[in-house]
Amino acid sequence: MNPLFLTSRKLHFTALGLLLAVGTVLCLWSSGQRVALPELGDYHLYRCETGGESTAPVYRLLLVSSVRAREIADRLCAAPSVQRGYSAVQVSWKPRAYLTAEEILSEEYDLIWSRAHSMAGLVPEYGDYYEPLLQYDHYRVYWYSRGGSPKLSADYFHGKRIGLLNDKLSHTLYLLPLASLKEAGVNFGEENLRYFDDAASLYQAFARDELDLVSGGDYVRTDLDIPLSRTLISGDVTAATLFVRKKRVAGIDCALAAAFDGFADAYLQGRRVFVGAEYCAP
Repeated sequence: MNPLFLTSRKLHFTALGLLLAVGTVLCLWSSGQRVALPELGDYHLYRCETGGESTAPVYRLLLVSSVRAREIADRLCAAPSVQRGYSAVQVSWKPRAYLTAEEILSEEYDLIWSRAHSMAGLVPEYGDYYEPLLQYDHYRVYWYSRGGSPKLSADYFHGKRIGLLNDKLSHTLYLLPLASLKEAGVNFGEENLRYFDDAASLYQAFARDELDLVSGGDYVRTDLDIPLSRTLISGDVTAATLFVRKKRVAGIDCALAAAFDGFADAYLQGRRVFVGAEYCAP
């Protein structure tokens, strides 16, 4: 065989071996480098300082929506009764299904937005730790559409893109609309039911015309700047109950009621019933 050909082959394999070796070394070197990843904050959390004693406890609220959560916290941070007893206010929001029995028993939160049957389902004796402070009832829930008023019939709903919240404890965006579909004779398995992880995503999809029907309260008409028609699902729903720890700073109840008033007027639009130990003017 031609010696020049053998030499050429030898040089070729030598060069290939060197490239593989260099590549291996680079891979080992790069794997040893530690890249500092940015720390992401909890976007389900907001905190403000009261200006009180730094050693005082933090007042913690658990809500089911981010709507006006920051405003509620800021109003509490500015309340004298809260400033006297707490160093900060921390509000978090997550679906009701994420609340655990351990969090109730350990009194993880000072205030919980929930419903009595949900609390009792987790801890039957929850009343040993929490009591209702405010309840908003006579809340109205509707079907909303972009066209004519929705009709409560199986023929009307057939083929429609229907948006629901992926929260089996939500009356407004899961339980009541499903009950309405059931009463209309709708077969869930045959219809286009689309589920969303949060209300904001659901309504954004509706605004983009990706859904034909959604449920909601009176606030939907003002929040979405599009022509809407609606049909009542229920006119007497308990929108929310605020449960507070039995062990709490004296005088804080009225501060809590005031902090939630703006939110209730804009979104709950029902009747406020004060069921706590104190009386506050409406």
